[in-house]
Amino acid sequence: MIGRDGRALYISGTSTLDTAEREQHLRKVGLFTEVLDDSHMAALTAKATHATYPEGAVLMSRGDFGVAMYVVTAGEVDVHLTTGEDNRRHVATLGPGEIVGEMSLLTGARRNATVTARAPVEALEIGKVALEAILARTPELVDRFGAELAERQAELDRIAAESHETGDVAARIRTFFGHILGR
Repeated sequence: MIGRDGRALYISGTSTLDTAEREQHLRKVGLFTEVLDDSHMAALTAKATHATYPEGAVLMSRGDFGVAMYVVTAGEVDVHLTTGEDNRRHVATLGPGEIVGEMSLLTGARRNATVTARAPVEALEIGKVALEAILARTPELVDRFGAELAERQAELDRIAAESHETGDVAARIRTFFGHILGR
């Protein structure tokens, strides 16, 4: 099946994970278990959709709008940050119990990283609509996500700055030795 963005994707119409299994996976996410009570967790579980991705599939690309975040339930995903021309840097490998895609979903910003399936991946997709009612009833979840997002953004900014500095030096070297590099 092809996903909304044209990428190879299979999302089961009826989840291959039953409700108890989906809830078990969501309970591995500290941000949810520390803030959500049982009724909120049940509401989130009911709206989480099971998705599978083949090895090499792109779950999201830098620049995409965030329509969902994903809780990895099996397999691993690689997160790459792109800075400058052809400067792609691996910033994380995430596995079961970890969230990916929450920054743009929760802030409305475009995706700032590309995420690919390192191997076949299973995940629970949590869309904006699934979060709206819960966030309205549990405002402290906004604060928890805000703190986590601030930490992740600071790390991404640090990596981007390091890549940019390296890129600037490399550009200066290319300019200086351009006559022998054919530039």
